[in-house]
Amino acid sequence: MIEIKDKTKCCGCCACVDVCSHTAISLQTDAEGFWYPVVDKGKCVDCGLCDKVCPIIKKAENVVRYNTPRVFAAYTKDDMIRLDSTSGGIHSMMALSMYEKGTYVGGAVYNKDHTVSHIISPDKQLLPEIRSSKYLQSKMEGQYKEIRKLLLKGEKVFYCGTPCQVQALYKYLRKEYDNLTTCDFICRGVNSPKVFLSYMDMLEKKYGSKASTIKFKAKKWGWHNFSMRVGFENGQEYCKDRWHDLFFIGYLQSGNFARPSCYQCHFKGFPQKADITLADFWGIENIDKTMDQDKGTSLVMINSDKGMSLFNSIKDKIEWREFNMELAAKGNPAMNAPLKSAKPNRDDFFKALDLLPFDVVAKKFFPLPTFSNKLIKKIKAKTMKIKKMLGICKRLGLSFNNWRTFLNMNFLSGQVKRKKRLLFVNGKNSVIELNKGASLVLNAKLTTGIKQVKKSKMETRLLIEEDACMTVNGDFNMYAGSYIRVIKGSHLILHGGFINENVQITCGDTIEICEGATIGRDVVIRSFDGHTIKKEGYKISEPIYIGPHVWIGQGTTILKGVSIGEGAIIAAGALVTKDVPAHTVVGGVPAKIIEEKVEWTR
Repeated sequence: MIEIKDKTKCCGCCACVDVCSHTAISLQTDAEGFWYPVVDKGKCVDCGLCDKVCPIIKKAENVVRYNTPRVFAAYTKDDMIRLDSTSGGIHSMMALSMYEKGTYVGGAVYNKDHTVSHIISPDKQLLPEIRSSKYLQSKMEGQYKEIRKLLLKGEKVFYCGTPCQVQALYKYLRKEYDNLTTCDFICRGVNSPKVFLSYMDMLEKKYGSKASTIKFKAKKWGWHNFSMRVGFENGQEYCKDRWHDLFFIGYLQSGNFARPSCYQCHFKGFPQKADITLADFWGIENIDKTMDQDKGTSLVMINSDKGMSLFNSIKDKIEWREFNMELAAKGNPAMNAPLKSAKPNRDDFFKALDLLPFDVVAKKFFPLPTFSNKLIKKIKAKTMKIKKMLGICKRLGLSFNNWRTFLNMNFLSGQVKRKKRLLFVNGKNSVIELNKGASLVLNAKLTTGIKQVKKSKMETRLLIEEDACMTVNGDFNMYAGSYIRVIKGSHLILHGGFINENVQITCGDTIEICEGATIGRDVVIRSFDGHTIKKEGYKISEPIYIGPHVWIGQGTTILKGVSIGEGAIIAAGALVTKDVPAHTVVGGVPAKIIEEKVEWTR
């Protein structure tokens, strides 16, 4: 039987209400404006179904998704939809594709009283109401029953909700349906309807009219400087950017009125259970400027074959580029971390809200944009820059050679292609040599000479030979004593991770190391033999591919022509001469499979 004693253990998904055939569970709204299930013990038969559908008690383990999603930056070619959307309009394009197949599309809409609830319908005229994020707790009561009825009748359903709502849906359904496609999003937390109604009451009194349209994250001043826009029946309009709108200040800077469960969110990280996960691709301007026109760019994470099929169906109507999780996560901390804990004055805030207008409460509890606040912000930003420079100075010391290398790699060398400045950080005793025609492409930070023992004088070496290239697409660390050599005409591609002390990488042809690489001490990775064997069909070099999230143990040797699958573990001392399947453990000389279906974490 559901019994809420700790409010952080209830996400308000409403699945327990829908699953109870005895109508023993109803919703009760608390002093903060959030609803919680209450059980009528006179009606309850203690069947336990309410506990079974709760996504917090147990996640939807019946749903299997990619361990690492495919990641895209994307936006629609339809500028009207893009500008009316929160991000790049990708959800709308997928929904339109589904409507063409007679699909029922579900999502959150505003009610006449400015609360939010979910609907499901095959009517594409409702898409503008579903479009755009609402940032409020949305009521799902009745939706689970309706979706199940549609699926059992054979109707196609495309449904979008928060990660907890999608998990609850799969828990309620108990199995996957071929005719159901789900979409969730990177959620920063759902806010109190009570707080939003107080905010709207303030605006309606100020403008002397009922609000007719509400748009969170309007793009009047661009996507990066998004704004709150509210239209009124008398023709007037309110619009303020994220730094000056009182609701946004309370949500983004104070963070004091989200649902209690959001501060301890159980649904962060990957794999997610939805077929597709959407978000803003914050930071895309630092990764690929061609994908940012300040009109909104979506981060699209594909979690299943079904999701990939839907995304493929709209590719001719969108602009897209594929990236990796490490790059996507940099601008989206909410991907893996919940909202910061509420401030101690939360109770006082809600008590004040019962007595005073929203703007009066905001002035008392929120960090409003005053001259002193702006000044403090600027001082903090400059202080951070000074600290960064002091850290660099400490790292380089008084060595002329260290400083020469640092300045050359970050500012002077035409052989280094940089997304921005200060992407190369060299420690003491780092020796970098770029031969004629060689190039180093820094799309992310490369750090060399990291020491575990501070007084160590171990040399770190990087040699890129004539017409060779090394590309860094994700932050990569070279520990002291490591040596990378890129042979003439070859290409080394690093997507993010590190190599430990005394690692040697000799790249002939191509070596690609994907994101999350964890490479232990004394490892040797060679796609180049160094000498030629006179033998028919012999090749002195062949590509090596090391997949995402691979763990390579100390003293391993990996030879040319090898491909290592995602999530594999190479045991210490192994000699790898053949391909390694994903999620296996291999070891020995030569390496053989020891265990299959393995998952590991750092």
